[in-house]
Amino acid sequence: MSPKSELRSHIRSARRSMTTAEQSVSDNSLVSAFSRIVRAAGARSVAAYVPLPAEPGGAGLVDALAAATPRLLLPVLLPSRDLDWAVYDGTLAAGPLGLSEPTGPRLGVDAIRSIDLMLVPALAVALDGTRLGQGGGSYDRVLARVTAPTIAPLHPGELLPSLPAEPHDQRVCGVAVGATTGYETAHLHWTKGCAIPHYWHSIGLSANDGG
Repeated sequence: MSPKSELRSHIRSARRSMTTAEQSVSDNSLVSAFSRIVRAAGARSVAAYVPLPAEPGGAGLVDALAAATPRLLLPVLLPSRDLDWAVYDGTLAAGPLGLSEPTGPRLGVDAIRSIDLMLVPALAVALDGTRLGQGGGSYDRVLARVTAPTIAPLHPGELLPSLPAEPHDQRVCGVAVGATTGYETAHLHWTKGCAIPHYWHSIGLSANDGG
């Protein structure tokens, strides 16, 4: 088993072992943090994803984002494993591999070139922005097209000092790590994965502080 496969297995197991309470605290803190960040940034177009069970953000993430931005794009998995996009209109349908997908008109793989912010799924992220995905390669293709800030929601313990990387791996700009208790907020970390406008740093800090 490769180092990446071992890490994937370990993190998936850790996520499955989270108690309902632990997952709820982490998910709720992430939903609140991203709602504040999107509003503070004035993001008019956001791309995100529908979390699978145990993925950070939980069932409330999509609707919270839809309430915070005028235009929310969600992915549609293509047979090539690339991602098409559609505007979320409040309706989801069952897709391949257990995914939930938007039902609106398909906008094409390049639709995410004009977004203001992107939430990216990840199993783990390193301090340099290296992202560990599920292994299908979909988001490495997507991230190569995105110029907006990219942030991966994570559960506690999934921001790591380093991760194994390959030449095709695309890095993310930041991560939001969920809280461990109901008295905390999710914590936003900017990585060294990509350059972002300076004002995003102040937006992230004020959003994290509840401002």
